[in-house]
Amino acid sequence: MTSGGTNTVSVINTATNTVEPTQLIVGVLQHGIAVTPDGAKVYVANFKSNNISVIDTATNQITSVSVGNGPYGVAITPDGKEVYVV
Repeated sequence: MTSGGTNTVSVINTATNTVEPTQLIVGVLQHGIAVTPDGAKVYVANFKSNNISVIDTATNQITSVSVGNGPYGVAITPDGKEVYVV
């Protein structure tokens, strides 16, 4: 889950449905978030950073991908092969 006005994303333990103390630093003003069907990656649209943060859920490693001005939403195809950003 994105953390409001901060540039962080919270990690949720799906086995216990609790928020972990881990805060992952992503871009500024997150709007959209999507998880791949296999749960391996999380994509976060960072509106003011003009990029998408790609989080590897196994390692919490973050990669940023520039996508243009003001990305607002993210969607992933059911097979997980394509990611769409608006």
